[in-house]
Amino acid sequence: MSILYNSKQSLVNYINSANSSSLTVAELNFGTPQPIAGTWREGLVAGDTAIKITAKPESIYQGSRVVIYNRLKLQDFPKLCPLSVKAYGVTKLSDFFPALFRRYGIVLSVEDFVDASFSFAGAEPEEVTIQAKAEAIGWQGGLTFTVQSGAAVLSQHLLTTQLPGINYPVTGDGSTGSALTYMYGLDFTESKAILEAYQVGTVLGAGDTALRDAIKAIDTNAGKSLWNLTPGSTTWSLAGAEVVYSGINSALLPTNSSYKYVLGLLLRGDVTTPPGVMYLHYNDPVDPNVV
Repeated sequence: MSILYNSKQSLVNYINSANSSSLTVAELNFGTPQPIAGTWREGLVAGDTAIKITAKPESIYQGSRVVIYNRLKLQDFPKLCPLSVKAYGVTKLSDFFPALFRRYGIVLSVEDFVDASFSFAGAEPEEVTIQAKAEAIGWQGGLTFTVQSGAAVLSQHLLTTQLPGINYPVTGDGSTGSALTYMYGLDFTESKAILEAYQVGTVLGAGDTALRDAIKAIDTNAGKSLWNLTPGSTTWSLAGAEVVYSGINSALLPTNSSYKYVLGLLLRGDVTTPPGVMYLHYNDPVDPNVV
């Protein structure tokens, strides 16, 4: 299982990786996950959870299969770093989920968690606990983290502590890793005029060819020739990416401090290679006439 996708997508990704198959969430029905402990499977299999997946009638597959896997233990996340988020206009626990995703890359949904109303007691920060439902596909246990009320613009109050390339508790999703680490060492100074024109909230579309070509020109890694603006593509696609930061680099961002400016792009949720947020770093070009 992975923290980079919702639970069903993550499970399907690993099924496909293990079987060289091409299943999609849309063509499957998911049963209720069952703990292995206390059943006849205990001691015979390596995982802690069993779930039956069944092909829908419109699928090219038919029948059912029981899959054994490990659900992620929520209580293990604080072993990496203390979790602390700010959120605006919170009225229920699930309102903190977007903040947890933007800061730590953890994808949570009300489908897997017990939701409840919430209001700040007065003194901040304070601690809250979210609890996985018994029938949650991807998670088990509970997670306690620190929360504060925040401003409406998320990009202005994201804090640093995110570990570049975080992907706990497994490594790899069959991709090149996270978009964050993929772009970390690339210098986009020569494309400063293109990057600095983008404003927070902009969503990339077919007309953003200059930015796509600038990325292709600077990229020296696996995706150099593969970046595209194809809406349906789930690999190397900039289509639908949202500008989440544009301007002066900040210590509050998980960025390369060697650069003065950054442009943050949040790739679409269904883009798997590479997934997540990527920051394009750049400086002021060197002026040979300035001494």
